Amino acid sequence: MIKLINVRGIERLLPETIILKHVPFGIFLPYQRLVGRDGAVATGRPTREPRQFALEGRIYYPEKERIEQELDALLSLLAHPPIKVYRLYTKARYLTAYPLGAPQDWIDKGAELGISIPMVALDPYWYGPAAEVGVTGTKTVHVDCTAPVIPVISTVDSVSGLMVVNQTTGQQISVSKAGRIVVDNEHFTVLVNNEPALDAASEDWILYGFELVPGDNVITTNVPINIVYRHRWY
Repeated sequence: MIKLINVRGIERLLPETIILKHVPFGIFLPYQRLVGRDGAVATGRPTREPRQFALEGRIYYPEKERIEQELDALLSLLAHPPIKVYRLYTKARYLTAYPLGAPQDWIDKGAELGISIPMVALDPYWYGPAAEVGVTGTKTVHVDCTAPVIPVISTVDSVSGLMVVNQTTGQQISVSKAGRIVVDNEHFTVLVNNEPALDAASEDWILYGFELVPGDNVITTNVPINIVYRHRWY
């Protein structure tokens, strides 16, 4: 059974007769054809495409009124996107998607309802539970998923500055300002004592970012930190 949770936290299990059968995994490679020569050359790195899919099936109950109630509840939930879509309600992985409509096909004078809900997941990754780990000095942080994760890193206390290095990837974060520091690597924001301080961050971090790769990451920090991330899969 598919589970849906909208932005308001309203949760619903869909009838077993509605399924998520086809989930694409597209990769975009920018390239330029060669004039007068065979083939082409890549002009950028491959990126993952948004996922477009549909929840499809039928709603059937002996009581026609219950079909309408099920539809009303479903449309009410879809009216508040984005929607977390769990392909199986027993699994922790979900796509965050936006519904693009809900075409309906009433069958046999309303005794059965065929429905299709096209959706697009602008972020193509499957996400799972959040994880938090504390690091002091040097520590190996193991990431148990298939795609790199983008963490939020915060100092435990007020500090004179921050330096964090992922020795596995070579990426690093440096913030040269005193206070309690919070670095959001996904949105490229830096807060020091809850005030924006992007100007105190190193240029290397702004250019290359900071992530944890699947498997072991050897992290070194000059001050105690907390690392929070959400598991994700391709």
